Amino acid sequence: MIGKTLGHYQITEKLGEGGMGVVYKARDIHLDRFAALKVLPPEKVSDPDRKRRFIQEAKAASALNHPNIITIYDIDQADGIDFIAMEYVAGKTLDDLIPRKGMRLPLALKYAVQIADALARAHGAGIIHRDLKPSNLMVDEHGLVKVLDFGLAKLTEAVGPEAETVSTGTTTGAIVGTPAYMSPEQAEGKHIDTRSDIFSFGSILYEMLTGQRAFRGDTRASTIASILREEPKAISQVAEGLPREVERIIRRCLRKDPEHRFQYMADLRVALEELKEESDSGALGEAGAPKAVVRSRLWWVGAVAGMAVILVALGIVGWFWLGRSRPAEPEASMVPVPFTSYRGREGRACFSPDGNQVVFAWNGEQEDNWDIYIKQVGDETARRLTTDPRLDGFPGWSPDGQSIAFLRSLDGARTAVILISPNGGRERQVAELPTLKTASHVGLCWYPSGKYLAVVCDQAPAEAPCGIFLLSTETGEKRLLCSPPKTIRGDSSPAFSPDGRSLVFCRYLTGTLSQLYLLQVSQAILPEGEPKQLTFGDQPASNPAWTADGREIVYACGRSHRGALWRIPASGGDTPKPLPFSGGSADSPAISLQKRRLVYTLLNSDIDIWRCEIPRAGEYPGPPSKLIATTQTEHQARYSPDGKEIAYVSYSSGSTEIWICDSDGSHPYQATHLGGPEPDAPSWSPDGRRIIYQRPSGKSLDLFLIPAQGGKEKQLTQTPDNGSRPCFSNDGRWIYFASDRSGEFQIWRMAEDGGKATQITRKGGINPAITKDGKTLYYLKGETIGLATHDLWKVPEEGGEESRVLGGVLRMNFEVTEKGVYYATQSAPGVTEFLLYGFADGKTKDIATIRFPVQYGFTVSPDDRWILYTAMTNFRSDLMLVENFR
Repeated sequence: MIGKTLGHYQITEKLGEGGMGVVYKARDIHLDRFAALKVLPPEKVSDPDRKRRFIQEAKAASALNHPNIITIYDIDQADGIDFIAMEYVAGKTLDDLIPRKGMRLPLALKYAVQIADALARAHGAGIIHRDLKPSNLMVDEHGLVKVLDFGLAKLTEAVGPEAETVSTGTTTGAIVGTPAYMSPEQAEGKHIDTRSDIFSFGSILYEMLTGQRAFRGDTRASTIASILREEPKAISQVAEGLPREVERIIRRCLRKDPEHRFQYMADLRVALEELKEESDSGALGEAGAPKAVVRSRLWWVGAVAGMAVILVALGIVGWFWLGRSRPAEPEASMVPVPFTSYRGREGRACFSPDGNQVVFAWNGEQEDNWDIYIKQVGDETARRLTTDPRLDGFPGWSPDGQSIAFLRSLDGARTAVILISPNGGRERQVAELPTLKTASHVGLCWYPSGKYLAVVCDQAPAEAPCGIFLLSTETGEKRLLCSPPKTIRGDSSPAFSPDGRSLVFCRYLTGTLSQLYLLQVSQAILPEGEPKQLTFGDQPASNPAWTADGREIVYACGRSHRGALWRIPASGGDTPKPLPFSGGSADSPAISLQKRRLVYTLLNSDIDIWRCEIPRAGEYPGPPSKLIATTQTEHQARYSPDGKEIAYVSYSSGSTEIWICDSDGSHPYQATHLGGPEPDAPSWSPDGRRIIYQRPSGKSLDLFLIPAQGGKEKQLTQTPDNGSRPCFSNDGRWIYFASDRSGEFQIWRMAEDGGKATQITRKGGINPAITKDGKTLYYLKGETIGLATHDLWKVPEEGGEESRVLGGVLRMNFEVTEKGVYYATQSAPGVTEFLLYGFADGKTKDIATIRFPVQYGFTVSPDDRWILYTAMTNFRSDLMLVENFR
C-alpha cells in the first residue's frame, strides 16, 4: 500500500495494525497535511446495514469536536477499499507509555482526567465507545490525550432483532470488544450502556497505576472468566504509596453490577479532578502499611512516653465522650435502583403517606391498556388496582392514605376523576371534566387536608386556555384557582406544598415550552397575588414535586427523550441544580414526605427516521427500514425540492440542531449550531437554497431562515405570539405558518423576507401545506386528544371558504404532492396506516401498514417513491427508586 493513493490521500508509511484494520500515515494532497488512514477489513464492511450504522455513528462522533477526541476527516471508499481518514497525531499509544511498575500518580491523573472528559462528552451525545483500551488512547509529545476509534466496535455488532440479546458462544451473536478491558455485561454479550465504558476505564486506570492488568488469563476464555468471577488485587497490594481515595474510585468503577458503579462519566471526571487537585497540592494521604518500630537501648524511655500519651489521649476521648455526642455517620450516597422493570411502560408514580408503597400507572404485560397498580417497596410484584378497559392514569394517594384519585378517559370528549380504596373495591366518580384541548396539560394533586384535589380543566369560553381548578372530593364542585393569560397555552401538573400554602405548576408559554410558576395560597385556599415564575430558559420544565421540608422543588427539565431531574429553591432566585443521578431520560419525580425516598420515571426509546416504499401499480410495498439512525433522536425529515437531500432534526451533536444528508442517509452535516434553543419543523425553499424553521425565542416560538449549506440564521418573526410549522409558496414569494396572534391558532401568510402577515383562515388551523399549483392551502385542525388526530381542511391560497376534506390525520403527518395528500392514520393501537387522498378522483388509497406508532415528521419524495416518517421503537419506561434522598 505504500505509495498508493486512496482518494486524495497518498500513503507514505504503515503506522500499525489491529483487528479493526491497518493504519497508515498519508498526505492529504488537497490540503497538504498529514492524516492517519485506517483501512477497514473487507469482512467488517460486507454487510451494508452494518456498514451504514457504523458510518452514522462515526460521523456522529466526528461532530463531537472535543480536544481529547480524534477528529475524523472523512469516511470513503476508493478502488474497492473502505477507509477512514482522521487526524494524525505524532505520539505514542498509552500501552507504550505505561512502565512495568505503573505511572506516577500525578501523570496518571493528568491522562485520566482528559480521557474521562472526552468520554463524558461522547456519552452526553449518546455515543458509547465499546472498545476502550490503552492502545486506543494516543498521547502526543505535549501530553495531550486523544481517544481513538469511536464507533469502530459498531462494525462487529449484530444488527436487527438479535442486536440487543447478544450472548457468548451461541448463535444469537458475538462478544464485542477486547477481552481484558470488557465489562462483565459486555463479556456476557448483554445489552450495554455508558456504564460499560466506565468499567473499561477503571481497568485502564488500574493498569496505569500498577503496571498490571486488572483481569488476566492465559486465554480469551480465562480472561473473560476472570472478569465475570474474580476481583482484581487491591491496588495497595500491588503498588505502594497510593492514596486510599484512588483505590476507592477504581474499585467503584470495577463493580460487577453496573448499578453499583459510577453512573455517569461526568461524575467520575469530577472525582478525578478533585483527586488531581489534592495530589498537586500534596494534600493526599497514603494507604501504605504502618512503619515498623525501631528498637533502641532507651526502649523504656519510649514506653514511658507512650504511656503518658495514651493516658492523655484517653482523658481527651473520655471528655469528648461524656460531653459531646458521637459524630454523625457519613451520608449514604443517592444511587437509583430499578423499582419496576416490567414489560411495557410504567410511570406517574406517587408514594403512600407512610412512604412504603407506590401507586403508578402501567400499560400491562400485554401493553394493551393503562391501569393503576400498587407496589410495596422491597417487594417484587405489583398489585393491580383497576381493570376498566378505558385508560386510567395520573394516580395520587390521599394524605390520610384511605383513597387513591386518578383520571379515566371516558371518550374523546370527557375525562372522569375517580376515587378508589388502596385495597380495591368499588370506585366513586367525583367529577366529569371536558377532555383537554392539549394532551400535555393534565395532572391532579391532593390538598393536604384531603378534602380537595387540584385538577387541570378547560375554561369557558372555549378559546380560553386551560386552568387549574380546586375540586371538592365530597360534592364534586369546582372553582377556578389559577388561570393563565389568554396568550398562554395553558397550565398543567399542579402540586401543593406540604403545608398547603403554595401551589407549583407548569405554565405552557408555547406549545412545547413550559416553565414552573409558584402561586401563594391562603388558608381558605384562595390565590394570593399573581403566580411567580421560578424557571427560565429554552428547555421545558415539567412535573414538579416538593421536597419533604417544603423548601425545594424537584422537577423534570428537557424533552422526554433526554430529560433530567433538577432542583430549585421554592423561594426562587437561585440557579437550578441537576440531580447527579438522573441524566439521560428522567421524568415525573415523586417524593415521600415521611421517608427519604424519591421515585421517578426512566424513559428508554429509539426515535429514528424510517423509509417506506410507495408501491407502483400491481406491486406490494417492501418492508420499512431505518434510514437515519443514531443512538440519539432523529425526526422531522423533509425532502429537498429535487429529492437529493433530506433536512431533519437531530440531537447527535449533544444539542438539538438541524442536519442535512443525502437522500440515502449518507454524508450528514450539521446546518445549525445553536447549542441551546431547539429548532423544529424545517422546510425547504423552492430553490433548495434556504431552510425555514421554528425555534424558541424569549417566551414565544419564532420563525428563522438559514442557508442550506449552513451559516448565520435570520429571524423572520419577532412577536410575543407564536409562529410555527412554516412552509414556502411554490414560487418562493410567500411563507405560510400557524400563529396564535389572533387569540387562537390560525394560518397566516407573509412575504419571504418577513414583515407584516395576513390572516388566511378564520376557524382555526395549524400545519399549512400548499398545492403544487399554488392555488389551495391544506392544513389541520380539530385535534382529538385520545388519538392525537386532526381533521384535514383546505382553503384558497389567499383566503376564502374553508372546507373539511377528511378526518383521522395523525398529528403533523401529511404532505401534499401533485397526486394528492399523503397522510398517516391510526387504525388500531400500535398500528399506523399510510394513505393517499387523490386529487383526480377524491378517493382514498391504501399505501402501507406500519406495525408500530409513528411520531412527528412525514415527507414524500418528489418522485412519489418513498415516504420518510419518524418512529419510536423499543419504547419503554421503568420506575427508579432512590433511597436516602436529600
